[in-house]
Amino acid sequence: MARKKVVLIVKSNPFSWKAFEALRQSVGLSMEHRLTVVFMKEGVYTLTDWKPEMIGIEPIDKSIEALGMMDASIVVEEEAIRERGIKLKDWSVPVDVKPKEEISEIVKEAEVVLTW
Repeated sequence: MARKKVVLIVKSNPFSWKAFEALRQSVGLSMEHRLTVVFMKEGVYTLTDWKPEMIGIEPIDKSIEALGMMDASIVVEEEAIRERGIKLKDWSVPVDVKPKEEISEIVKEAEVVLTW
């Protein structure tokens, strides 16, 4: 199977199962494709220093680390961070903060786009 350029967008808040499932799917996709995971809108909260286990959701740290090991790109919308006044957690893998215009270009260049 040919490797495709895939973008997976996480725009839902992390306070439900959606962000966790999106990251599980991302790890699987990163094994076969060139993957960029983009956190936008409410999805940016996923990368803050919150404690998902306090509401019965699995921590995402292992998924984020796996994405880094699989050479997936992790991108966060700059405007969403600024509008919400939040600080991202310090991750062991690169997390690129980019403006909407650059994210738009990433999405335009993708062969497949999935949204959570």
